[in-house]
Amino acid sequence: MSRSRRHHNRGSSTSRKKNAPKGFVLNIQDGRQRGEEYHFETEATMGRTDENSIVIIDDSISRQHARVWGKKGVFLVEDRGSSNGTRLNGKILVEPEVLKDGDYITCGTVNLMFSNLDLDSAGESTLEIRLTEKQKEKLDIEIPDVSIKEKLLQMWSTPNGKIVLIAGAVVVVGFFFFIFSKLFTSGEKKTRVIPDQSNLVTEYNETYWESFLENSFGFCNGCIPHKSSFKLAFTIPVDNTRAVLTYAAGMIEKDREVEILLNGARIKYADWAPPNRPKYNYVVDLYRAAKSNSKIKLKTGQNILEFRNTYNYVDAKNAAKKETPQNESWVVFYIRIKTTALPKPNLEAANVDYKNGKEAFENRELNQANYKIALVKLYRVVDLLELAPLDKEDMAQFKSIYKDSLRTIDSLNDDLDHFFKTCRGLIQEASRYDTKERSKALLKLKEELKRFPDFDLRKKKLEEMMRDYF
Repeated sequence: MSRSRRHHNRGSSTSRKKNAPKGFVLNIQDGRQRGEEYHFETEATMGRTDENSIVIIDDSISRQHARVWGKKGVFLVEDRGSSNGTRLNGKILVEPEVLKDGDYITCGTVNLMFSNLDLDSAGESTLEIRLTEKQKEKLDIEIPDVSIKEKLLQMWSTPNGKIVLIAGAVVVVGFFFFIFSKLFTSGEKKTRVIPDQSNLVTEYNETYWESFLENSFGFCNGCIPHKSSFKLAFTIPVDNTRAVLTYAAGMIEKDREVEILLNGARIKYADWAPPNRPKYNYVVDLYRAAKSNSKIKLKTGQNILEFRNTYNYVDAKNAAKKETPQNESWVVFYIRIKTTALPKPNLEAANVDYKNGKEAFENRELNQANYKIALVKLYRVVDLLELAPLDKEDMAQFKSIYKDSLRTIDSLNDDLDHFFKTCRGLIQEASRYDTKERSKALLKLKEELKRFPDFDLRKKKLEEMMRDYF
């Protein structure tokens, strides 16, 4: 099996030259690996771990997700017991199915386009091929011998065939031009390898936080390499400033695998992030963490936030014992540290915002915008009561309001996580609709986005996906 990653021009690939590559091509259509393309001769496996032919970094992908295999131009696809299933052109796979050129394979929520490089062996790309059980086992289909001249004449007799042949001729000329130009150039092509950056500190600037939507950090294919640690430096401008970390994570499947530290003190262990239960909006209130634990310090000035993989990390004590680090895959992304100067306590305003927020929460199913209204109001309640002396006896009512607001915020965020995943799936499905159905889907998506506050990281990501797909 040959495995390559390249840009593939489907127009030229259909001109089947004698020395053209054989087998098939899989092109990732969406996600962080969108545009990546792989060529195989007989077999490919897709999954989240390194033993697969194609490693897909997405929380919806299982460790061993799907497989494509075959020969002589006939290829099949099957699911490998994945958690989220595999689909062929939108239909769930229950048994191996024959692939046609241009088919879409959906692993979890990630789409791959299949291109058959052996169409001369398999027949026309529009032909519906069905195999007997014996053929499925052996994949040994006899193809009558046809001379190259006859094939070319057959292709030239159709409009599409002429286009293919002309495109093939252009590619051949371009290939020889490329080889000719290389004869007059010198020097070796160098591949840039980015070294592990676990010991470096990345500067975080709230003004440019959206740039972190495009980058992944950790130890995986496609990550900016931070095998054991990813550190962020951020600034607290004045005292009594709330700092809230939001992030997404993947491939964290061991107990206490990744810990989150603030200025060297552990705040918590990162939540478990298996592929079959993706979550994109983990929230950690750094201010409240420091307020409730004297060992954790949130300082005015520069602070260091760190994600540390405990399995890959070796400190000085363990190094003296000559313990070797492991090679556990992990990734964090969609990172934001939002800072807000806390206002002076205002019990009256907090009470009004609490009533309005709870009313919007109770009526959230009547209007999508009530989700956003409830969140904004209740976040403000927490801020207005944060500096109040809630432990005093006469503050019992407001202490109850404060705690209930936090519980309700958590419940709303769980609901919005569900809507986020639903919208992602709808966007990917709508990309294959016709114009009329796509317009309907776009209107529905715009209504769903009303649930999210404007500052919400999930809304930013959905808007970015809509720009890409629509």
